[in-house]
Amino acid sequence: MKKFLVVLFSLFLMVGCGKEKEDVVKQFESTVNELKNYHLTGEMELVNNEDKYNYKVDVTYKKGNYYKVSLVNKENNHEQIILKNDEGVYVVTPSLNKSFKFQSEWPTNSSQTYILETLLSDIINDSDRAIKEDKGKYTVTSKVNYPNNSELVSQTITFNDKFLPTKVVVNNSKGLAQITMNITNIDVKSKFDKDYFALNNNICENCTNESATSGTLEDVVYPMYLPTGTTYSGEEVIKGEGSERVILTYTGVKPFILIEEGASNNKSHQTTAVSGEVVQYGNVLGVLTETSLNWSSDGKEYYIIGESLSSEELLQIASSTATVAISK
Repeated sequence: MKKFLVVLFSLFLMVGCGKEKEDVVKQFESTVNELKNYHLTGEMELVNNEDKYNYKVDVTYKKGNYYKVSLVNKENNHEQIILKNDEGVYVVTPSLNKSFKFQSEWPTNSSQTYILETLLSDIINDSDRAIKEDKGKYTVTSKVNYPNNSELVSQTITFNDKFLPTKVVVNNSKGLAQITMNITNIDVKSKFDKDYFALNNNICENCTNESATSGTLEDVVYPMYLPTGTTYSGEEVIKGEGSERVILTYTGVKPFILIEEGASNNKSHQTTAVSGEVVQYGNVLGVLTETSLNWSSDGKEYYIIGESLSSEELLQIASSTATVAISK
């Protein structure tokens, strides 16, 4: 009889602990679903091979699918904004006074370490998620959805006592951290109206951008990653009035063209409508189509086109351009 009671008590504890652990998921789900607005701030570290990139992250959300994400590179202070409103999705580069506009399911079409809704989606969609408790703190480990980066396979989310995330770590297939998002604050009482997410309230019309260059290229950057069987073939410099661009040609099994252009000093904002998706891969935030990728970095604009390249290869080439610059 005593043995039976001991076994029964043990089973009770096991069931009770399991239920308690699952409560963190239910509480997080309830919190996110009830949110009308939130303002999230933090810092994110991205690892790309041996390079590390650190960003200040500022996210605002309004129920009804309105988002504004500001990402500022801490090394060069280069800012880019992802904006979603009734008109579509924009990738805005304030220093260039330019933006790309497109129709997209972002942010729900992939994992995002700084968007509460996608963190919840990853957890809910993984029936094999693992939940741990240590000294009152809960962590949930789940699979992730990064369509253009097959190396990223899982994430571990740490929650506070209010069932809100404080840290998100995304690991590769070797268990190494590739993205670390430290969330410093989530204000769920903040309020925003629709106008806050309008494009014209997030750009500088008819103003001079001191951080933009004169349109000339101070240096040419060459990608350190090339697909197997692809080699550098040559380059051409094209100069115009107040502008300069270089066209790098690569030939072989998977040929492609890389265009680099010095950022011009636009006095009025320019918006370009494109078809594609917003992607973030390592240090690159840009617009990806089936055969091309646009992005900007540190006062320069880049464009890759390669019909034989996969999406991941386009992003790998783009990300590798940040490692070496050869001065003219």
